[in-house]
Amino acid sequence: MRGAEKTGTIFQNLEKVGMEVPKSTKNEIVTALTDLLQTKRLDDITVTELVERCNISRQAFYYHFSDLYGVVDYGVQQRLEELKAPGPEAWRASVERVLTLLRENRTMALNVYRAYERSYVEHDLRQWAMPFVESRVRLTARKFNVTEDQIGFMSELLTQALASIVLSWVERGMPSSVIERMDDFDILVEGCLEFTMERLAQKNGK
Repeated sequence: MRGAEKTGTIFQNLEKVGMEVPKSTKNEIVTALTDLLQTKRLDDITVTELVERCNISRQAFYYHFSDLYGVVDYGVQQRLEELKAPGPEAWRASVERVLTLLRENRTMALNVYRAYERSYVEHDLRQWAMPFVESRVRLTARKFNVTEDQIGFMSELLTQALASIVLSWVERGMPSSVIERMDDFDILVEGCLEFTMERLAQKNGK
């Protein structure tokens, strides 16, 4: 199982990896791994099996990636870039798109997830969610006299809540009801932010 010793992260920015080489082989490797993950867990797949499927050498594989987890990192990062929220108002739609994508590829997603420790996946989820959660918090904070520390605290709190919800949803088999309830979560976040920011502003005004 992949744990805290992992050198990459599931959602990390991998711009430094192979930027000077053509992407075609890298994308072929990602596609082949995606196909294998439809029927096998990530930790049951070998590099030998993958390179044979791609009809490339092991040397070619290791030129692009250090291991299979690096392939996952690269593929996930590519897709998340496509699903990035265009602005703070669209953060809920972005989350819904990601959850829908995961559910549509449930077998593959679970075969990847089970190869990672929960704590590491949770860390990566927070890294992914923090930017658009913080942008949503700042959108509300414009109306109130609050500090950067207070904005950071609220962002951390809501990011942790969202990451926990997503992980619990994955572990329960990704029921569609959670995606349908994201509008309720958005209402909860909006109400929580408005109330909390108002109270913090009152505190700061003393």
